[in-house]
Amino acid sequence: MYKTKDTKVKDLKAVEIQNQEEILTRTKRKLDPVQAFEVIKNESKGFSIANVKVQEADELLYMLLNRDSKSASKTPSKENAESKKELSVEEIQIRERERARKIKILKIKLNLGLNTKSA
Repeated sequence: MYKTKDTKVKDLKAVEIQNQEEILTRTKRKLDPVQAFEVIKNESKGFSIANVKVQEADELLYMLLNRDSKSASKTPSKENAESKKELSVEEIQIRERERARKIKILKIKLNLGLNTKSA
C-alpha cells in the first residue's frame, strides 16, 4: 500500500534534492524529504489508512528515493547522451510528419464539406 513505510530517516536525509533553488523560488520553502515523510505518515495515521492524495505523495517520495540510488550506481556516458539527442530529433521529425498528415486530412475534410454543401 505505502512504499515508503519502512524507510529510515537517515535514507531520507541522504536524498539530494536537485533544483532546490527553483523549488524555493516557486513555493517559498525548501523540499525536505524527512518532513514530507512525516506528513505522509501523519496523514495516513501511521500508514494504516488509504488516502489517494497521500498515496500519490508516497509514490513521489519513493521515486525520489530510488532516483538517488539509481543515479549513484549509473554514470551517464557520452554515447547515451548522444543517442538520447538523436532519439529526440527522430521523435520531433515523426511528430512533424504526423502534424502534416493531420493538416492534410483536415484540408480534405474541409474541401469535402464545402463541396457537399454547394451541391
